[in-house]
Amino acid sequence: MGCQLRIMKSEIFDINKILNNLSENIFIEESKKGLMLVDRISKMTFSLELDDYDNIIRQNKRHILSKILKKDQLMILDCTGGFARDSAIISSLGNNVTMIEENPIVMRILKDAMSRIQNKKVTHIFKNITTKLGSCLEYIKNTKKIYDYIYFDFMFNNCSTALPSKREQFLRKIVINDININKAIVEEVLQRVGCKVIIKEHIKSNNYQHLDIINTYREKVVKYHLLQGKNGYYKLY
Repeated sequence: MGCQLRIMKSEIFDINKILNNLSENIFIEESKKGLMLVDRISKMTFSLELDDYDNIIRQNKRHILSKILKKDQLMILDCTGGFARDSAIISSLGNNVTMIEENPIVMRILKDAMSRIQNKKVTHIFKNITTKLGSCLEYIKNTKKIYDYIYFDFMFNNCSTALPSKREQFLRKIVINDININKAIVEEVLQRVGCKVIIKEHIKSNNYQHLDIINTYREKVVKYHLLQGKNGYYKLY
């Protein structure tokens, strides 16, 4: 997706200083696959390969989000970007996505992986994704853009006995995930916007039942709640 980003040794040093405050056992290093997270204890490693998202294209029409969004050419704000998997799904359905990620380490790994995309279909998906580092609340307060949907996919708590993927295991170690903070963010966003809001959570979780849910779409492992923002000034429907 363009030229590979040059990684400076000083940048690696700065990232590892941040990581050390989050987890003493995790560090990052440069490898042939780009930036790689390493667990000192388990020796487990993880590097993000976005060309693997090619399978999203083949499966997107069957994805439950296609039933929720119903049409394409929508403006979607993904407030919990992570490694952009859900943003890629939404983009592959023909929509424009603004993806916000608050964690600078996650964003740097994502940017590095984006610079190494070789698959043309994946490149096309990411052309319709705009990435932004920062707080989704601050972005919503200041943006002049109007979105059709706002999307949340906070990291799941340990709801399953199955071992999480390496990606999820590392994210849990470097990203702060507080359900009370997550709830507060969603509640404030609902008060500020008039568009529809989608919240994804584990099928066994019930963190958002206190909200005015319009509909819930269920899959085997996850469910998607559809809500309506309460600020009619921005209402699109």
